[in-house]
Amino acid sequence: MTLNTCLKSAYSFSFLFFILFHVDTAHSQVYGCTDPLANNYNSSATANDGTCTYAATSYTPVIKVDPINNILIESSGLQMAGNYLWTFNDGGGAAAIYRIDTLTNTILQTVNLSGANNVDWEDIAFDGKYFYIGDFGNNGYGARGDLKIYKFLFSAIPDFTTTQNAFIPAAQIDSLTFTYSDQPQPPDTTSANNTKYDCEAMLIDGGKIHLFSKNWIDLTTTHYIINSTLPGDYVLDPVEKLPAGFLVTAADKAPGQGTVVLLGYQNSGTGNHFLEILTGYHDGYYFNGNKRLISLPSAAVMGQSEGIAFRNSTYGYISNEKFVHPVGPFTITVNQKLRSFDIKPFISPVATTIYKFTGNGNWDNPINWSNNKMPPSTITAGSEIIIDPPVGSDCILNIPYTLSSDSILMVNAGKKFLIQGNLSIQ
Repeated sequence: MTLNTCLKSAYSFSFLFFILFHVDTAHSQVYGCTDPLANNYNSSATANDGTCTYAATSYTPVIKVDPINNILIESSGLQMAGNYLWTFNDGGGAAAIYRIDTLTNTILQTVNLSGANNVDWEDIAFDGKYFYIGDFGNNGYGARGDLKIYKFLFSAIPDFTTTQNAFIPAAQIDSLTFTYSDQPQPPDTTSANNTKYDCEAMLIDGGKIHLFSKNWIDLTTTHYIINSTLPGDYVLDPVEKLPAGFLVTAADKAPGQGTVVLLGYQNSGTGNHFLEILTGYHDGYYFNGNKRLISLPSAAVMGQSEGIAFRNSTYGYISNEKFVHPVGPFTITVNQKLRSFDIKPFISPVATTIYKFTGNGNWDNPINWSNNKMPPSTITAGSEIIIDPPVGSDCILNIPYTLSSDSILMVNAGKKFLIQGNLSIQ
């Protein structure tokens, strides 16, 4: 047993001492469905094998803002950062992201990326320190040779209460460029919307960038990984595939949780929309765990939804581009809207998520965390952070960080935790 110092999130916090007992058990694994919400739940299973099946489920996300500001008629990506929601317009729009109010149609701030081009921006991600903008849409002819991800510091954005129209200098913007290893180079030209190398979905997890293809050929999405967030030129190998049955247009991971969602729609019939909830995955993959498909309404209700972002472990937002579609003598028009969703009824409670600092140096370097699993920008309730650098090493909180109520920050006895940034308590 070991003696540890525990710093627990609260309105004020103090150091507590407690004893941890560690018990090793050895037994054979029983593989099966471990989700109690599944049709084929196996209470004897100790290891999830990804075979869970679920009853057909329909769900309509709640309208929050209708319409979103008219500047954002093609809202194509969403991301929470700094306790605000961010979005941007699809290809051809300004090379800018927008801080928006989730209760009104107000744009609180416009942030322009100097020297950048919006060829076909499709998704946005945040790792707690940097913004990543995915300019990798490729549906026009399937043969883009300039696929890239822009990267810049969140801290480079000035306070929106004093600067509503901000500019990030070109010198402060890095980029990652890439090609797909399974796509012929130079790429073959296709007709419009007839390629499996389109992409509109991205998330950051474990110090890596994860992309999910928008496959117009057979509606199967391919998961590609950039094993770094550093600027450079990369060749991406496919790591797994999922027969989604719809065009994947957005992805996000719940902060502090092992939950990933894929959003998308069918490009046929009434344009039905779907939400794929991925849980219980392992070994660096997302498609080897539970896959629960939630049916959303048609395009006549959802428009063309292309943005999704979690606000906390189960609740988040969905945005859609303005949708105008003629049907015989009539025209269906759906304004650009912001909706909210909550997947809590569709997922089982998960065990506490633990992040362990085992390196030496800055908090925001993924290699300092066990399995490169760095805490999200805001840790959620029920999660734990353990500070346990080697003897003679330090953990340096060099960035602003927020602990939610009922989360735990624990500093092991005799270990050094230096706070240079701001540590806030929600």
